[in-house]
Amino acid sequence: MAKRFRQTSRIILALALLAGFFSACGTADRDAETPVPEETGAQTGEQDYYKADSVFSLNCDKAYSFSPFTTKNVSNILCTQLMYDTLFAVDDSFAALPNLIKSYETADGKSWKFYVDTSVKFWDGTTLTASDASYSVQRATQSARFSARLKGVIGSEALDEELFIINLYYPDMLFPALLDIPVIKNGSVDEPAPTGTGPYMPDEGLTKLEAFTGHKNYASLPADTVYLREIRETEDMITAFENSEIDLVTNDPSSAFNLGYGSANEVRHYPTTNMQYLGFNGDSQFFSSIPARKAMTYVVDRERIVTDCLSGAASAATLPMNPTCLYYNDAFSDIVSYSVRKSEDAFDEAEVQDYDDDGKREQMITGIPMEISIDFIVCSDTPAKVRAAESIAENLTGLGITVELRRLSWDDYVAALAAGAFDMYYAEVRLTNDFSLRNLLFSGGSLNYGKFSDSVLEQHISDFMAAGDEDRQKAADLMFKYIADTAPLVPICFEKHQVITHRGVISGMRPADGNIFYGIENWEIHTD
Repeated sequence: MAKRFRQTSRIILALALLAGFFSACGTADRDAETPVPEETGAQTGEQDYYKADSVFSLNCDKAYSFSPFTTKNVSNILCTQLMYDTLFAVDDSFAALPNLIKSYETADGKSWKFYVDTSVKFWDGTTLTASDASYSVQRATQSARFSARLKGVIGSEALDEELFIINLYYPDMLFPALLDIPVIKNGSVDEPAPTGTGPYMPDEGLTKLEAFTGHKNYASLPADTVYLREIRETEDMITAFENSEIDLVTNDPSSAFNLGYGSANEVRHYPTTNMQYLGFNGDSQFFSSIPARKAMTYVVDRERIVTDCLSGAASAATLPMNPTCLYYNDAFSDIVSYSVRKSEDAFDEAEVQDYDDDGKREQMITGIPMEISIDFIVCSDTPAKVRAAESIAENLTGLGITVELRRLSWDDYVAALAAGAFDMYYAEVRLTNDFSLRNLLFSGGSLNYGKFSDSVLEQHISDFMAAGDEDRQKAADLMFKYIADTAPLVPICFEKHQVITHRGVISGMRPADGNIFYGIENWEIHTD
């Protein structure tokens, strides 16, 4: 039987909204990233934290379904992470771990065979088959939530009870990392809560999630019941969390939707694939020069941006891969990290110098020094990114380069990107778990706003994706070196998102991107 809630008394400060969560970037140099504590907030003993109940609850919205492939509600998506097992689990280093899969194989990275664990039971007692797994992959390729990561999938088909195959358009030896896909029973996608195999199953009225007795981790689950509260308005949800009517929320502190939960809670950060970066217009007079783009690598003070603009909720990165990943090579950080001296030397080598002694650098074009004014755009909807862009503009100004920073509304920003109406842009992209750069840097890629076309770069990216375990680090390093040398983009950081709980309620939590409840069998839940 699942472990019962442990009943303990806790003293916690009340939740408070933080006005002006993002502070302006400072000017001090940073030698190293300031680590983000796993738990924040202090207990004072001056206020008794009010417990509205003695049960563990999550928010939901019954106006939306609980189908993991069709729901668009963020709260319901969080609930589905408790309800549906995935083919693979992905840990906080973005490594793929078989979950509902017993074994898998590929010879070329394009044709994959997956053998499902047929000892797994659905909530209704039926057995998981390859048809259920293949059906779930097919539904994922058609869903707004998962389709982008599965663009390379040609199709999926079950061959017998255990085996299903997936064929890809191009080799990807890291493809299993994309398969943290929920599994539902064949044919059930349109049901309000499709039948699944996960640790918690919903009751008929969708008022609670009950521990599933047939789950492999049933005996270790931290609660018999997770109750569902239906709260739709953001302000009401904040109040409900303050009153402990709901016990866990998530937050993206660098987004326009940051809710600014107060410090009287436990805030756990987890790494994501959300990369913030500088992009360039390949047709720009200034950034058509590879040396000028490469110089920008040294201009960006990543540590300052992470610490002062993002309040530590990110990891500085000089490569387009989260630093927690196995193939991230720290040696590049020392080579291309922020440095005023390296910036000056690099611009001098790019023939971007002060030729007329007016205190401003000019760019040498066919033997003629030309005035510089960089058109730099950033979306104004997110204060943290505006602060980061301002810090980069300040660094360029200090080097004698004129910058016009345009703070655009989202619609105007997207329009400018599509039209190529910029020299440089500050952006965020959610990469896939295999850290493929095809959409960003391949000619015709949907996110290649700079219109770069570089066959050598594309080959390096393809070689990395196709490399086997023994050759993958070498392929990654060659790709990284070429990107650092040609600078089609300049990585800045990878965001950390937040799971927020009341102080002392949960222990043993290790959230992962895509599954806040990763390893829930190791949790303990304490309530009054």
